[in-house]
Amino acid sequence: MNPKRTPFRISNEERKGVLFLLLVLCVIKSLHSLLTEGYQRFVFNPDRFEISSEEKKVIDTTRIEEIQIGTITNKITSPNEPIYKRDLNRASATDLKKIRGIGPVLSERIIKYGHSLNGYSDINQLYRVYGLDSVVVDRIKEAFEIRSDTIIPMNIRLASREELSTLPYLSQSEIDWLISLRNRPEGLGSKEFVTNLLLKTLNKNEKLLVYLTY
Repeated sequence: MNPKRTPFRISNEERKGVLFLLLVLCVIKSLHSLLTEGYQRFVFNPDRFEISSEEKKVIDTTRIEEIQIGTITNKITSPNEPIYKRDLNRASATDLKKIRGIGPVLSERIIKYGHSLNGYSDINQLYRVYGLDSVVVDRIKEAFEIRSDTIIPMNIRLASREELSTLPYLSQSEIDWLISLRNRPEGLGSKEFVTNLLLKTLNKNEKLLVYLTY
């Protein structure tokens, strides 16, 4: 005689646990569909019923709008969106204060130092601004760039001592020496001679040439 089998039974607690698990899975699936496929929204027109004059039919004008949440989110956060940097030499104090860590004082210092250089030729010149640390400079680099066409070069043959003293890479003694050469009967000579004079004799950085014309 075969033994009698005990029927499979689950307790009330186990039944509640299974139902709760199914409910969680349904919620997750609904959220996934909402974020990836979007949802439909019914837009009701108060005068929703129109009568077609041609076919003598009553037409329901209620429409359905497809809301693609996933598509909109991807468009906003897409890493391929181009980042347009502004020219630092054209930045206003308001533009600079949008950078975290820059207030009214630092923004004015950045602009004032740029003016003293006759325009920034290298964004690393920001490290010379008093009170501006490297972390803030890195933030500025993410939002701004240097465009050489905003720098107005000065004529090294005609600029005054005061004007030449605003150049970032020349000392006062070097300026005096250049002026003494300029006062010779033959002057400073050709453009190539002046370039070699600056780069080789005075061992200056090529960035100085951005500020000069001949």
